[in-house]
Amino acid sequence: MPPCPRQGGIRRSRTTPFALRRSGVFEEEPPVGRVSFWGERRTPERRRPRSLPAPDLERSNTPSMTTPPTWPHTPTIRPKDRKQRIESAATQAFALRGYHQVSMSDVAASVGISAPALYRHFANKYDLFKHTAFGIVEAVEGATDEVTETTVAAGAPATERASALINATLDSLIKCRGTGEIIRWESRYLEPADRASVDRRLAKVYGRFSTVLKELRPDLRDEDRALQSRAAFAVLASVSMHRTSISAAAADYLRAASQRALEADLPETEAYVAPSATGIPSTAKREQIVAHSIDLFFARGYNLVSIEEIGGAVGITASGVYRHFESKSGILAAACSRAAEYLGQVTRDVFAAVDSNEAALDGLIDAYVEAQLAHHKLLQVYIAESTNLSDEERERLLALQRDHIEEWAGLLRAVKPQFSASEARCIAHAGFHVVDSLGRVLAWQDTPSNRARVAHMLRAILGV
Repeated sequence: MPPCPRQGGIRRSRTTPFALRRSGVFEEEPPVGRVSFWGERRTPERRRPRSLPAPDLERSNTPSMTTPPTWPHTPTIRPKDRKQRIESAATQAFALRGYHQVSMSDVAASVGISAPALYRHFANKYDLFKHTAFGIVEAVEGATDEVTETTVAAGAPATERASALINATLDSLIKCRGTGEIIRWESRYLEPADRASVDRRLAKVYGRFSTVLKELRPDLRDEDRALQSRAAFAVLASVSMHRTSISAAAADYLRAASQRALEADLPETEAYVAPSATGIPSTAKREQIVAHSIDLFFARGYNLVSIEEIGGAVGITASGVYRHFESKSGILAAACSRAAEYLGQVTRDVFAAVDSNEAALDGLIDAYVEAQLAHHKLLQVYIAESTNLSDEERERLLALQRDHIEEWAGLLRAVKPQFSASEARCIAHAGFHVVDSLGRVLAWQDTPSNRARVAHMLRAILGV
């Protein structure tokens, strides 16, 4: 009698062990010629599990014994310059949409990577933003340092050094097209130490122009040298503030305009006593909300101002603000609309009072400078904060800004017919940026003397 399995006898199972079935051993065929689990040697005509049909080698993607295996996908090769690509994409995004309107996911998508991959290169969005701001300033600083060291070492006269400095600065800024808005507007969101670093580097660049101007014209007063050296740089820096195409002729004109800024003879400053009466605020709450919001947006930036702060400045609660405006963006839209209407009215008034293109351009220069100094907070908010408007409102106001540029460009072409349309727009942008830069140097002090000096410099830049 055969021994009972329960009493220690050996019984061989004719079925596949459960553990092996679960582990998938029999999902893969053993190599040809190897001894199988069952003790039989496999031949090239291998048996397959009954649950799987025999493969059709003509249609199947399964590699055969004579076909090299095909991987499911080709491994992605990480480019060596990925960090530079990220910085470039972020720079364009921050300049076009503003720091607060750009996310790390936006930047990652523009480069074609995931957000986690972005964090391998930058700790956070601020770290990326700081690198973009530093990169812009370092490019200009490096170009001016190199050309200054080279020309000084060669013993070049001041006139040649000034020309070389202008050329090198323009070349470096053309490479930064459309990114100057980061330094002009978004740098206020840098942390204090980082903002101080950017300011020191910019001051060094301004100093290069001031130093060479002092050698060219040692008799200039310090205040004149400060204005003229800044204007010479601002003409060149204007190319980084817009995306209008720059022809070789336009670049040559900008170089010549920068040189004229160094050669200009500014009118004397005059003593000025501010009027004792500065006006009284409106009693209408809606008007007070807009006025105080403009002050706050100018001082700190739209994104760092809350509805509660606006209400506190007016003396009402946040809910009181919402009785007049649906949102903070609505307040900004009201302020920007006011600025656009004001500039449009100034232009129309000038055109209505003259009878020639030359007189119109002359009157428009004076009116524009007066507007920028007298209402600098409103007009700065209008340009700086448009990215925070709704899409519809932003498009409407951008169209008005383009119309304003076209008015200037058309008038420039009427007075100087040698300019093409794009060249005239480029030169108009240069004039606007000079007025903006000199207003900052003068701390926006609206005096008759400052108006005359800035207008004189604008005429020198435009060549009229």
